[in-house]
Amino acid sequence: THTTTWGRCEPAIEGVNRNIVWASEGVGGSGKTHFGLTAPDPIAVLLFDPAGLKGLMSNPQFKTRDIRVIDYTKSYNIAKLKDLSDRAQAARDTWAQFEEDWAVAMSGRFRTVLGDKEDHIWEMLRYANNQNFQAEPKSYYELNMIYKGLFAEAEANGINFGVMRGMREKWGKTGVNFTTGRPTYGGLGYDVPRGQKEVAELVQVNLSHRWDESDREFKVKILEKCRLGNAVELMGQEFGNFDFLTLALTLYPESDPSEWGVE
Repeated sequence: THTTTWGRCEPAIEGVNRNIVWASEGVGGSGKTHFGLTAPDPIAVLLFDPAGLKGLMSNPQFKTRDIRVIDYTKSYNIAKLKDLSDRAQAARDTWAQFEEDWAVAMSGRFRTVLGDKEDHIWEMLRYANNQNFQAEPKSYYELNMIYKGLFAEAEANGINFGVMRGMREKWGKTGVNFTTGRPTYGGLGYDVPRGQKEVAELVQVNLSHRWDESDREFKVKILEKCRLGNAVELMGQEFGNFDFLTLALTLYPESDPSEWGVE
């Protein structure tokens, strides 16, 4: 008699973790960090942006929350180092400390971890592993794998993990030089996030933040990457005065606020 075996395959069921791994992109002052601090506490902020928390800790909304900060800006300021080898060494030292801090952040003490800003963390990893700054593209495979591990570990541990992403103008081909026949390059007139190029694929949902002057409120848009909830309905929608709990109940409409640490 022929017997069919499924091997190690098990029926697919919804996971029990109530957590969100997200990326917040937007220009400075668009409310990215403010949004992140509305997530369940205790919150660990891995701070690489000197102005990342400026003005927020005096906000009455956050004064009673358990928010803890590891400020890397005091020890990791490679812009002031002129020698490339000194920059690489500073990055290696800080990355070693970051790995220890990350282990604590993933240990279960915290419900939310924020990386502010994501492009600074990626830059640190690149500097720490590319002393001569002439690495071939294949050498980035390992760095990309290490970076992906941060997002995967947060998801595996059921921890909310949000990364703040600054913006830069997209650079690319703008035309052709009619004299030489060679392509010309420059700014394309629109902005894209800085940082590691695969972040949009590593998170569960991508958010775009902006300040709306006419409505006098922060706006949050769910971008084209949304793995949770009714993605077809949600992608492209923009919300005003949007906080983490509202996002959580939008993506998990069957959940209860208590599951997100709100009684």
